[in-house]
Amino acid sequence: MKPYHEKLLSVWLILIAILFVSSFLTLTGIFHVLKIDIVFHILVYSILAYIPMIAFRKRKTAILLSLAIAPLSFFFESMHSIISGWGFEYLDAFVNNIGIMTGMTAGIFVRLKNHYKKESATTIL
Repeated sequence: MKPYHEKLLSVWLILIAILFVSSFLTLTGIFHVLKIDIVFHILVYSILAYIPMIAFRKRKTAILLSLAIAPLSFFFESMHSIISGWGFEYLDAFVNNIGIMTGMTAGIFVRLKNHYKKESATTIL
């Protein structure tokens, strides 16, 4: 594995740990009321789905890890609703899945770009 892939995986694991810890926080209530957290949900879950798509060489592993973020997001939303006392936010769960699909789509485009770049470099030689 290349060194920058190891750094990406470290960032990915740290981001998952931060989301786990933040699911226990009740300080985010004002963001829930104002619906500012929607942007945060899309951004974070896009990154969480994007990193495996570019960090893992095998397509199957990359896709499975990116798809595994969806049940993880449902778990984090459930934890947050239990701990914070807010009801389960279906909008947040939906937005998490939009973020996951966005990240996976971006990752697929990057993988395709790199694939064709490598293919054209080998045909020139």
